[in-house]
Amino acid sequence: MRRQFRYKETRFKVWAAVAVAVNLCVASVCAAAPAVAEPPASSSGTAIAIMQATSAIQAGDCEGALVPLNQLWHDPYLEQNDPALAAQVRFQLIGCTLQTRGIAEALALSTENVSRARDINAYDAHVFLQLLNDQPDAAATTLEAGMAKFPDQAPSLTDLSVIGVLLHFHDSQPARTLALMNRLEEVHWQIHNIAGRPLIGLLRLEGLRASVKSNDTVHADLYRAGLKTDSLFYVLSQGDADISAADVPALPVGPVIAREIDDVKRVVASNPADLFSLSYLMTLEQTNNQNSLALTQLEGILALVDQYGLDKFGSPETYPELLTTRAELLANVGRYGDSGVAYEEGAKKLGAEKASPLMLSYMNFLIDRGQEKTALALIPRIDLKGLDDGGKAMLVMNDACAQGFLGDKAAFASDMKVLEGLGLLQIKPYLCAGDTESAAKALITAINDPASRDEAIVFLQLGLSGLSYSERDAKLVASMRALKQRPDVQASAKANRILIRSWDIRLH
Repeated sequence: MRRQFRYKETRFKVWAAVAVAVNLCVASVCAAAPAVAEPPASSSGTAIAIMQATSAIQAGDCEGALVPLNQLWHDPYLEQNDPALAAQVRFQLIGCTLQTRGIAEALALSTENVSRARDINAYDAHVFLQLLNDQPDAAATTLEAGMAKFPDQAPSLTDLSVIGVLLHFHDSQPARTLALMNRLEEVHWQIHNIAGRPLIGLLRLEGLRASVKSNDTVHADLYRAGLKTDSLFYVLSQGDADISAADVPALPVGPVIAREIDDVKRVVASNPADLFSLSYLMTLEQTNNQNSLALTQLEGILALVDQYGLDKFGSPETYPELLTTRAELLANVGRYGDSGVAYEEGAKKLGAEKASPLMLSYMNFLIDRGQEKTALALIPRIDLKGLDDGGKAMLVMNDACAQGFLGDKAAFASDMKVLEGLGLLQIKPYLCAGDTESAAKALITAINDPASRDEAIVFLQLGLSGLSYSERDAKLVASMRALKQRPDVQASAKANRILIRSWDIRLH
């Protein structure tokens, strides 16, 4: 019962994290670049200029590097005898110009660099600068031009240029986003930051739906091929009868998620300070029912955080979630006492506001353990400033579930009034109160609501049985599974073209 809404949380968490990464990384490019320089009178002294530029750059002296780099930019000897080094020099001059002279002069140099491009990297860098200068339309045009001129090199385009453009147009110009995604699929581009794969999975799902709707079988096939490498979004795509045939069996996702886990493990092993990738690994391993392994890995990294300090690790904003995950994993492996201690320790480390999401998980844990009065006693410790609207709704859901078990009908009714219109969030409280009929009605409402259709698709899938923390919780887990198999629920799913399939992973 703990991971009921994981799909939605993961989807938007990854989207936001990648967006932040784009902003930060583009900002860091800002700290390195230039002014348009006059061509030197002569191209003599190539070797000396290389040594001078190298020495200045290694010393962090971009101002001092401008003159020799400018000389090398216009050196025909260097261009003829070592075009790769000449291209590198041009990038260095653009970077130092950005740092010392500003974006306008850096863009002017970059524009010339694109005209002399020997590979797609010149286009890639130009996209960076155009995004930095708030020129998203020009950046998209440059991205498209680079893929057109160097299609074989397109897979090397950096995440920041590609994702930066896609994120800018996603909500305001979906048609342009689709056109860019179509081209990216044609050139077989894949995001390089492995923790960003769910974002591309989401964009591929959207692309598949749009392609099917427009009868674009070529791109639909490309999107389907891409989704087969993404276990979580493949499950979602296979539950949507608009894009997947009911009479075609879905592929097993166990081998897919195993490969994804191995990929992320390598990233985490090579950089244990990357907390965002660690968070993604935890999600995958829990889904693959590898709770003990995930706990061992997580505790190892958290021990390093305690030893060296959070400031030595990347993506520190992920730390509260990792502390929550540790407590949940302890419960998942049956160490309930240790789980409670981990929740309390996590809350102490984070402070009231940052600990609010952790406290919601703590409440849920206590309720599932049959300790609803203790769970309700946590509410005064939860800082509402640390919760977004979704978190506040989850707080009401937890309270409603506790009141349902306690039999406080007035408090339960008050909570359920707040949850009106939030179909899936109503299901567990109704089951806590023993009201299966109302739970079924809430589920059917969610199935019928286009806004919650994706969450309903994932909810309806039959994965491995959910984990339970007590005998009562085991009954609740069983009633949740039975709810999905009711004739009226299945009829509603069929009417809304939702396929209910069985999977070899844990989805809830």
